[in-house]
Amino acid sequence: MTAAAGRYGVQTEVEAAEVCQKFRGLVAEIFAGKEGVESYIEAGSFRKGVFVVKVENMAWAQEVVIRKEVIIRSMNEKLGREIIKNLRAELK
Repeated sequence: MTAAAGRYGVQTEVEAAEVCQKFRGLVAEIFAGKEGVESYIEAGSFRKGVFVVKVENMAWAQEVVIRKEVIIRSMNEKLGREIIKNLRAELK
């Protein structure tokens, strides 16, 4: 799939979709113990190594910032390569 995406010039979009999909699968694990976290935090976008996480309010933004390194490391492990270099939290 990666080779085909590169051939058709959609590699960036494919990577962004993959990052967002993997985050959906990891969010409950990363924020273990926080009930209903999926309704407050969601994948936003991925571009040029920066992953944006959309949050419901500033309290959840702080939770994301606190776990920033864990999120980046977990996501890169799940993706099998280090493509996420930075992470930002933005309000929905």
